Amino acid sequence: MHSFDLRHTIIPFSLLRISNIFKEMALEETIEVEWIDPDMHEDLLKVLPKGTYEVLIIEKIGNGEDGYRMQLKKSKQEPFTHTEEEEMSENLSIVQTASTVDARGSACPGPLLEAKKGIGKVKVGEVLEVYSNDSGTRRDIPAWANKVGHEYLGVLEADGYDKHFVRRKK
Repeated sequence: MHSFDLRHTIIPFSLLRISNIFKEMALEETIEVEWIDPDMHEDLLKVLPKGTYEVLIIEKIGNGEDGYRMQLKKSKQEPFTHTEEEEMSENLSIVQTASTVDARGSACPGPLLEAKKGIGKVKVGEVLEVYSNDSGTRRDIPAWANKVGHEYLGVLEADGYDKHFVRRKK
C-alpha cells in the first residue's frame, strides 16, 4: 500500500505526485491519503482517471480535528486504448493553436507552471500548445487540465520533445 500524509504539504503538487504514482500502480493495489481540508478528497478524485479506482474508505482521523483518511484501490487501467491514442495524435497535427509555451529545458514543475501562465493568455475555447522535454509533463499537464476544468487534447512527439495541447474551457 502507498501512503501519503498531506496534512502539512502544498496540496496541488502533492495531488499531481499521487496522480502519477496511481497511474503506475498495478491493478488491485491500494493507496492511502491523509489530509486536513474536509473537501480535499474531491480534488484528489478529480485528478485521477474516472472509472479506474474504487473508494474503500473515507473517514475522520480522531474526532475530525486531526484530519481525514481515504483508501483507494486501483480497479481498472486507463480508459484510452492504443487505437484511440493513435487517432488522437492524427487529429492533433491539424489543431489550430492560439499560443505556444516553450518549456523545453525546464524541469518539473517548470513546464506545468509555464502552462498555467500560458492558459491565461488564450481565450476560452482556444488551444494552448506546450513544448516540453521533461518526462513528468506527460502526467502533470493532463492531471492539471482535468483538475482545473480545461480539456487536455493530447500529446504529439516531436524531435526530442513533446507537444501538449490544452483547450481552455473557462
